[in-house]
Amino acid sequence: MKNSSKYYLGFTLLVFVGALIVPFLDRGDVSSFIQNPLTWILGVAIAFLILALFAVSQAMEGIKYYILRKEGRLEELKELQEAEATGDDVFSRLWQKLQDAKPVEEESEIEMDHEYDGIRELDNNLPPWWLWGFYISIVFSVVYILRFEVLHTAPSTIEEYEQDMAAAEIAKEEYLKTAANLVDETSVVMLTDEALIKEGGALFAQSCAACHRADGGGLQGPNLTDEYWLHGGAIEDVFATIKYGVPAKGMISWKDIIGPQEIQKVASYILSLQGTNPPNPKDPEGEKMTPVPQETQESVDSTMEKTEDETAEAVMSSL
Repeated sequence: MKNSSKYYLGFTLLVFVGALIVPFLDRGDVSSFIQNPLTWILGVAIAFLILALFAVSQAMEGIKYYILRKEGRLEELKELQEAEATGDDVFSRLWQKLQDAKPVEEESEIEMDHEYDGIRELDNNLPPWWLWGFYISIVFSVVYILRFEVLHTAPSTIEEYEQDMAAAEIAKEEYLKTAANLVDETSVVMLTDEALIKEGGALFAQSCAACHRADGGGLQGPNLTDEYWLHGGAIEDVFATIKYGVPAKGMISWKDIIGPQEIQKVASYILSLQGTNPPNPKDPEGEKMTPVPQETQESVDSTMEKTEDETAEAVMSSL
């Protein structure tokens, strides 16, 4: 193989490896990239690929040398020998040591007795690079067994899995502390827990009674106890009305004052007032709406379960 071809091949492979690494460097995942077993598998595969390509190229050169000598093409053989002589650099000497192969002109010394159809068998030594790779794999396996199976100085794959799952569970719990506030008008459900509805009633009395009366019968704002609604009577509609307000009619947006959980409690409390018939209610306004079945949950945790499960799955998949 000519020197230039060796260098071109080496440069091409280095560029290829660099192209694989760059995306991880951009994301700052260098440590995870190095710790990933696939990285080492890929590195070993690339190293063997480089050695295989060089070995094939060297074999092709040997075949060419043999054919030229057998056919008596001495001028071409001389040019080939001169090219090999000029290629006696550090890289070439290292490559020869890694192969430990006899030069073509000395192959007669290691030629076996049998030959078939011009194909000769040579008694070459095993390449040192292969032998050292074999020895290293033996040492690695012994160290691995001692460390993981005998001395237990490092976690097994099962223990690593359990540790990762525990860390992921902690991350999930930290995330879910704020996940409840992800409820919105598309995911809100009607609460039936009496304690939560009572909390919604306290918020209603504090913030809404001035316009709707404490019993929901209506003052400046509409009556909330009948079946008539100006902006929809489903839990999603009531939630959205509280969240965004009705500026045209003087109702402010509450999304920056109370959180989504509190809005859900107030909306559920308002819907619990249906049919309570307070004294002197305000006349009906809006359109009559047929009550829809209510989704129920047993506790505040189960109240947010659908939304939290979806967000928790996203967290777990990213860890």
